[in-house]
Amino acid sequence: MASIPLKQTPDAPPAETLEQRFHRLAATWDEATAYLSSMEEASKHPAYQEIIGMGQAVVPLLLRDLQEQHRHWFIALRQITGAQPIPKEAAGNVPQMVEAWVRWGKDNGYR
Repeated sequence: MASIPLKQTPDAPPAETLEQRFHRLAATWDEATAYLSSMEEASKHPAYQEIIGMGQAVVPLLLRDLQEQHRHWFIALRQITGAQPIPKEAAGNVPQMVEAWVRWGKDNGYR
């Protein structure tokens, strides 16, 4: 009986880190939704939803990206944390909204 050679598979690439996955998904989301004016519509994109699905572990990355890039992670942060740190008078004012979330992050032990 002839033996069938085992199929050789190349070594699997190293697993993606949480940060690498976040940056890949954020770039995908940015590219796919750049033309949308509705943040609510943009937040429905699968990459954004996958980031939300990453849970609490991604909060520090969201806060840092929010502060550095001013990408709109407000819905993701609210869904993951349940927090609502943006005062009503700051609604629509992105710099004040960023400031409110960054302050919330510091107050809650995120760096």
